Amino acid sequence: MFLVDSSVWIEYFRPAGSKHIKNKVKEFLRSGSVVTCGIIQVEVLRGIKIEKDFNDVCESFYSLPVIHIDEDVIKRAARWGYEMDRKGKILPTTDLIIAAAAFQKARLLHLDADFKTIADFFPLEEELLD
Repeated sequence: MFLVDSSVWIEYFRPAGSKHIKNKVKEFLRSGSVVTCGIIQVEVLRGIKIEKDFNDVCESFYSLPVIHIDEDVIKRAARWGYEMDRKGKILPTTDLIIAAAAFQKARLLHLDADFKTIADFFPLEEELLD
């Protein structure tokens, strides 16, 4: 399973976005192995400018399997954030939640160096798409 981060989806949906990223995402979608989570949906959907595009992307997202942001995910994100903060690595809460959701459930595909930082501290399976 692959959890595609909002950084990748935003590049995928940009008309002038990277063809390489678009092809990789299409490949993962065709394989039926893409999952999402609510916070990624919010990050992507809130930036859409046109109602029709919003509705189309909603429909696409809502057809994907979901990793739920449950109590275990929140506890893991809080613990990771706490430990990283103590080591001087202050990261966005949303990134901690996304990484915690992916943990042991999916490989996190991203374009965000913060996830590499998290993986330096915790056994997060991630891949920087470039």
